[in-house]
Amino acid sequence: MDSASDDAENPPTELHAEGAEDRTAAALARVVETVRTMVQPGGCAWHEAQTHESLTRFLVEETAEFIDAIERDLPAGETRDELGDVLYQVLFHAAIAERDGEGYDLAAVADALNEKLIARHPHVFGDRGYLSVDELHAEWERLKEDAAGEDRGSRSPLDGIPAGMPSLARAAKVVDRLRRAGLINPSAAERSHEDPLAAVIGPDEQRLAEFGIGDAMLALVTRANAADVDPDRALRLAVDRLSARVLHGES
Repeated sequence: MDSASDDAENPPTELHAEGAEDRTAAALARVVETVRTMVQPGGCAWHEAQTHESLTRFLVEETAEFIDAIERDLPAGETRDELGDVLYQVLFHAAIAERDGEGYDLAAVADALNEKLIARHPHVFGDRGYLSVDELHAEWERLKEDAAGEDRGSRSPLDGIPAGMPSLARAAKVVDRLRRAGLINPSAAERSHEDPLAAVIGPDEQRLAEFGIGDAMLALVTRANAADVDPDRALRLAVDRLSARVLHGES
């Protein structure tokens, strides 16, 4: 086979990338128009009646189903469909905002996101050069302060953590933020009695694998049930005590 035939069957990588971008743009344009049509008057009565508030539970549910597909290692086609349902929620909210004249649409959302990603990744799109993960954590906080027009070091490590997060996810986020800020050290082999985590994470538990941690947490939930204690509330209160103790020295 001659070189011309080879070129025809194996187009340059740039052409493949260009074709993929065109295909993505066309597919997004089609689904955006589909959702926009459904939420407009005369489209779908149910969609027309929805608001940002009424859709929040669906966003949570669809996100949970996508996570479940990942954790169960479902076939790619099923995972794709679940991710599509998450995308649908994003498109739905954007279409509602456009319909109700809230001052933004999907294009505005995408443009704002793109600008934020580029601004917060100068090591990729600027001249900062390669940064390690630890360096990126410190850089991330500085960039967020700059974006908000705040003085360096003025942000609390816990700023921006939604109060409405599921309790376990919020607890993990709080602990991670405090660790990254150097305020706690969950992996320390020895702990003083003053350490707010001493009663929660002991040396033995550090060596537990994922199954062991899960079993230990389930045992605590079982104990809470026997004591007629709401484990979700107990965890929320514990996270609040930890935050107050570490950040403000409160007892």
